[in-house]
Amino acid sequence: MTVIPSEAVRLVGYGAREISDGEVLFVGIGVPSLAALVARRLHAPSSVLVYESGAIDAVPPVPPLSTGSPSVVEDTGMLASCLGVFAMLQQGSFDLGLLSAAQVDRYGNLNSTALGAYEKPKVRLVGSGGAHDIAVLARAAVILMPHDPRRFVPEVDFATSPGSYGSTGGGAVAARGSGPGCVVTPRARFTFEAGELTLDALVDGVDESTALEGFGWSVPCAARLGQLTPLSDSEIAVASDVLESWGRDAV
Repeated sequence: MTVIPSEAVRLVGYGAREISDGEVLFVGIGVPSLAALVARRLHAPSSVLVYESGAIDAVPPVPPLSTGSPSVVEDTGMLASCLGVFAMLQQGSFDLGLLSAAQVDRYGNLNSTALGAYEKPKVRLVGSGGAHDIAVLARAAVILMPHDPRRFVPEVDFATSPGSYGSTGGGAVAARGSGPGCVVTPRARFTFEAGELTLDALVDGVDESTALEGFGWSVPCAARLGQLTPLSDSEIAVASDVLESWGRDAV
């Protein structure tokens, strides 16, 4: 019987594929951490997970709920300081930054600060943490987002982490890093081939209209729209296990 993975499993599974073995990763909490743990258990056992609390080469036995969770340091190779890992970031030590946010816009700007006007928001969010620095200073950034139309907007309400460019953003491409490399959702993979968010490849069984359902602007397509290989049984099993250990199936 064919197993149809949930959107949460697809997001984590396809997100994990963006990680190559041996890469040094600056890992955000939530979906980025889940994807990193899946990659390490499957195809990237030599990847190095670093959390902003100072854990270097972390191997959390269960997905952490915050950078200060005990699991972050339980089996870590080295425990440095927050200042130490951000110094590494400034020195260009990170191959990949893994991020998520409440909003992403057409230029890859991320918002994790406020929904609505900053001075009087509808919702005040957690803020940047290390997300701004990761977006600007990691050699490349991968953005992992659930498919929720409220999260995909033409222009973010507040640019916590700058993307490629745009009226609200600042342009991570002008800093040490190359800016956002791709956005992964449970339905598709996007790049910035057209200078803005560009539909690059579809998840197996998802058509273009479903991949772009609820987007508030016209999203361009890549010159050659690809098809993502379905998740293997092992990818589904590991992603499901990691999500279960996190205690939820909605991300």
